[in-house]
Amino acid sequence: MMSRLVLLAAGALLSASPPALAQDEVGRTFKFTKVDLALLDEVKEVDRQLEKKGSVFTDPELTAYLQNVVERMVGDNPAPDNVKYRVHVLRDPLVNAFALPNGSIYVNTGLLALLENEAQLAAVLGHELTHAAARHSYLQNRSMRKKSVAMHILAAAGSAGGYFPSGSVFGSTLTLAASVSQMVLVASVFGYSQNMEREADRLGLDLMTLGKYDPAAMPATFERMDEKLEVEPVETFYRTHPKLVERIATTKQLAASRRLEDARPASETDYLAHAAPAICYNIQADLASRRPRTAIARADRLVQWKPDEPLYRSLLADGYRVLGARTTAPGAEELGRRGQSDDRKRLIRMTEAEEQRDLLKLPGGTDLKKNNQAKAAELYLSTIEKNPSSAEAHRGLAMLYEDQEQFEDAAREFHKYLELAPPDAPDRLRIQGRIDKASQGLRGREPGK
Repeated sequence: MMSRLVLLAAGALLSASPPALAQDEVGRTFKFTKVDLALLDEVKEVDRQLEKKGSVFTDPELTAYLQNVVERMVGDNPAPDNVKYRVHVLRDPLVNAFALPNGSIYVNTGLLALLENEAQLAAVLGHELTHAAARHSYLQNRSMRKKSVAMHILAAAGSAGGYFPSGSVFGSTLTLAASVSQMVLVASVFGYSQNMEREADRLGLDLMTLGKYDPAAMPATFERMDEKLEVEPVETFYRTHPKLVERIATTKQLAASRRLEDARPASETDYLAHAAPAICYNIQADLASRRPRTAIARADRLVQWKPDEPLYRSLLADGYRVLGARTTAPGAEELGRRGQSDDRKRLIRMTEAEEQRDLLKLPGGTDLKKNNQAKAAELYLSTIEKNPSSAEAHRGLAMLYEDQEQFEDAAREFHKYLELAPPDAPDRLRIQGRIDKASQGLRGREPGK
């Protein structure tokens, strides 16, 4: 039988018409076939591989927080057969989340860094809960067994990796999942059928209501996802246009009929207190993936929350340092279709250094870089003045000096970082290598050399 969770959500409000899925005989009387059991084994392997490869962001407090949000919406309703609701955080700046048919729900750090409060988190989790409870993966997998559909999905999986810049962690979990299960690719990027996705939004809103979360947070979440800072190599279901615009309009109408007088407070401060570790990781991942504008936006938010936290200030400074000759926000040309296409090509075909050289040739490019470096320097130096033991600030300042070919200053700050960093800091060898290069730069300036 279909999970009581879905049936209860379907009839949670008398003002809401019963969703089609609740009346669907296939969904309500779901029986496992060999094909379904094979998929179940496959997704269990996905869970194992994601854990084994280190793709899961391990933070017990954050995981418990996410799990608690799920449990508030599920209540005492039992899960369907072969389903256990468990939430995991993935190390991936791609704005995305997906649910496996065994009840594993994965939320990317990129999505956690974007959300503003717990109610918006509940909107995402409620949507994904519905996919698992309503057996969407199994039902879509049955329909996908046609050869033409399977070939289309596999072709998409094969090309997905080519859209990510070299050395980037962007989309890393998608690449891994695609090598294990084509269903994960469908669920995490392309989404389910249009009817199933609409169902997940509709029933997700009802689950939010059961958990005492303001339903208006769902359209607010989609509006957040319409952020336009940088082009993404792959457009996920959560950010696909024009579907996103349609979802905002539809969920606004549905949320209006599900108003709560006693909704839980939607506190950004409380949310950041739980999500900050994942956001910090994601800022670093964005920087490694050539997304400094996004990194700056996320770091600035943390600095606004806790202005004196040295790690947050250092991350914001890192963003301005990596920004180079870029503006902090895209111009009108970049936002156009051609501009996005050009940005995507540069991301794939050019290294960071090559792109920066081209940007410096543009009118105002040199001034932009100088101004961004000046902002970075001010943040690093003011952070060190208040917190001399901030290893991250010393390291970032050293990298800035390195970029400016101030090799003696760079070597000094790198040495200071090594003094302050933990003995097991994973970048110790790399930093020593940078000190050696800085020394070579100094020798190259000596007369006769």
